[in-house]
Amino acid sequence: MAVKVGVQYKLPTDTTISAIWEKTRRKLPSFLEIQNERTRDNATWLAVTQKLTDADNVSVGWAHAGGTPGDPGQHNTPAVVTDPTGVFGTPHPDNQANMLTAALKHNLNKATLVYFDWALTLNHPFAHYDLGAGGRGLTTDCHDASQLAAFDPTTGTVSGNGPRCWAGGRLQGFSLGMNYRF
Repeated sequence: MAVKVGVQYKLPTDTTISAIWEKTRRKLPSFLEIQNERTRDNATWLAVTQKLTDADNVSVGWAHAGGTPGDPGQHNTPAVVTDPTGVFGTPHPDNQANMLTAALKHNLNKATLVYFDWALTLNHPFAHYDLGAGGRGLTTDCHDASQLAAFDPTTGTVSGNGPRCWAGGRLQGFSLGMNYRF
């Protein structure tokens, strides 16, 4: 279950303020709740866009992902065995994260837009949020130069144990691009 509420208001100064609040719930058996990193009470997004000219605007944003009740301990975070069945997890981990963004957009004409944007994700020790994971780029937290795990049919074994994903990272990126609508 998820609940999301968003509002947007444009001021007479050509400043637009946008906000989103979200709450998510995932039902799990009680013995697996220690792995529940999908239930979240608060996720928020706040953005301000200022029109500079008829062709230019600048935006800044802040996102916050609140904590979750569990963590499966699958990255570089410590895992705790909670019962004889081998269920792993960490109860009430510090897996909050913040993201700061900025963007500058320029309309060349009605169909063509050029942009520059920047983002910084600040993960708490157990958080593993990424940049590019939404499909617009390469993800960055699971690329650590370890050999990819792969089955070798000639030997019948698996070689490599990567890539490793790292929680607690500080990821930063930018993009420069053009959007043409026809």
